[in-house]
Amino acid sequence: MTVEPVTLSSPLVRLDQLLPADAERVYEYCQDPIFERYLHVPWPYRRSDADSFISGYIPAAWASDSEYIWAVRDPDTAELLGVIGLRLPSASIGYWLGAPHRGHGYIPEAQLLVIEWAFANRLVDTISWQCLEGNMASARTARKAGFSFTGVGPAIQAHRDGSYPPSWHAVLRATDTREPKDGWPIEEPVG
Repeated sequence: MTVEPVTLSSPLVRLDQLLPADAERVYEYCQDPIFERYLHVPWPYRRSDADSFISGYIPAAWASDSEYIWAVRDPDTAELLGVIGLRLPSASIGYWLGAPHRGHGYIPEAQLLVIEWAFANRLVDTISWQCLEGNMASARTARKAGFSFTGVGPAIQAHRDGSYPPSWHAVLRATDTREPKDGWPIEEPVG
C-alpha cells in the first residue's frame, strides 16, 4: 500500500512536506553539536546533505512506504521548526527540533499527530521510540506522548561509526492511553 504525503495540523503545529527552500534552514539547524552527539545525521553535516535529504531521500521514502517524514512548522508563519518521521517496518518514530524552538511543546504535539494518524489509518498497532542513552530532551517528549519505557539496549539503527550504542527504548500501543507513564530514567514524576 503506497501512502501519499499528507498534511497534519493542530493549533500549535502544522506537519507538511519539506521543500527545497527549507534546505538552508535544515542545514543551519543540523550544525547544532547536540545533533552530532545524539542523531544519526552525517557529521559534519553539509548543505548538500540537506539538499539530498529533501529532494532525494524523503520522496523515495514516501514512495516506498519505508518512512513518512514531515516538516514541523509554525501553523501561522510556516517557519520550519524541525522534522518528524515514522520509519517502517520498525514503526519507530524519530524527530528533531531546531535549537530556537525547543521547550515550547512542538514535538510532543507533532508526535501525537503522527501517532494518531498512523493508528487511525491502521498502518501499525505499536510505535517504537529510541534515543541514545542520556538524551533527556528526547526522553521527556516521548514520555509526554504516553510511551512506556522498556529499558536500555543496543540502538536499532547503526550510528554513523557503525556501532550500536546503548539506547533507551519505549513503545506505545494503539490501545494505550496518551498519558505520561512512570518508570522513565528522567526526573519528572507523573502528575
